[in-house]
Amino acid sequence: MSEYRIDMMDKLIMDKSFTAKKTAAPCRIVLLAPHQLLPTEDFIEERVLQVGRDIIHEGVWHQPILVERTSLIIMDGHHRREFARRHLFAYVPCLLLDYSQVELRSWRTEFDLLPEDVIARGVQRRLYPAKTTRHVVHADVNIPCNYSLSELEHGGFTTPSAADNYQGHAE
Repeated sequence: MSEYRIDMMDKLIMDKSFTAKKTAAPCRIVLLAPHQLLPTEDFIEERVLQVGRDIIHEGVWHQPILVERTSLIIMDGHHRREFARRHLFAYVPCLLLDYSQVELRSWRTEFDLLPEDVIARGVQRRLYPAKTTRHVVHADVNIPCNYSLSELEHGGFTTPSAADNYQGHAE
């Protein structure tokens, strides 16, 4: 990834952040376009539909997608990303992390996962089967994430707090 792209991502930093206890590295919520996020595993159709129903029922996006900060691979949130992609959302809230802040596990005994392999498969678009990777965050990730769906769908911010926190987007 180019330095320019990383610099552009850093400009997305929102006011809401915390420091992970294990590494003292800052975690950041940013708004990114769903097409920017690189999946690492397939999704389950029924789960996409259920997640979509839940998000629509709430009318608010509460849980950020966990994303590796330099490669933009999805650590957690494949079903939410797929819902947003299908519904043509302009942006989704993402929490940028790195592998020093999470423990990588596998739900499947046939896979012995390493962070560099997960990143490589995401970048190369060679997806693992659904529910293969499990990323456990070392710190309590409880950053308020309350974006109205209309803000995310159209990229237009109707609430002052969202407008104050938004600082652009990376292409």
